[in-house]
Amino acid sequence: MGDDSDKTDSIGEDCGEDYVEDLADWIDWMEPVHLRYTDEDDVDGTRFYPFIRRREDEEPKISPEEEYLLMKKQVEESKGFDIDFTKFRCLFNYTPVDLDLENQFVFEPETTRGLLNRLSQTSLEKFNQKYTSNYEFVKVIKANYHFCAGIMFFITFQGKLLSDSKLFQAKLRFCGRLTGFISCELKPDKNAHYIEALEKDDPKKPRLTLEPSNV
Repeated sequence: MGDDSDKTDSIGEDCGEDYVEDLADWIDWMEPVHLRYTDEDDVDGTRFYPFIRRREDEEPKISPEEEYLLMKKQVEESKGFDIDFTKFRCLFNYTPVDLDLENQFVFEPETTRGLLNRLSQTSLEKFNQKYTSNYEFVKVIKANYHFCAGIMFFITFQGKLLSDSKLFQAKLRFCGRLTGFISCELKPDKNAHYIEALEKDDPKKPRLTLEPSNV
């Protein structure tokens, strides 16, 4: 496999106008999962793994083949939105977004978090138009992505209507000044308490460490 150390996620230049596409026909299309490389592939220390990973000493050990099947299952069941990256040592095409990595997909002065906020807000505006509602954007909770003709984002964000908070899931394709909006829907109720759990600070919970990632 080739060296990805000089790969960048920033696409497009800060010039011209923004263009918006309606890609609703893509709502059921999912990129097949594929394994990019394993721990053993990082022989010279030049591989860049996700900032959220399974601990190297965590038991029981699972093989790359088992990781692949687990990743495939999580992607299919959640449609790309809910992937527990603490279960994986290998790198797959589906990757978590580090919201605190300033310029992973954009050029200054915009930041990664600013980009995801902007895309989420526009997605929510389209949701409000479709369902004649008036939800307000609150914040991005998390996001995953994979490369395509641009970058496919799977964003989970919080919105509210008066005092009623809801989680939304937005799928869209981003390519510099061209953004294709595919879907924005309420997150299924099976994880309705996700916000409460996320915002509770558990001092006993181990903190995830930041590892280099430009994927």
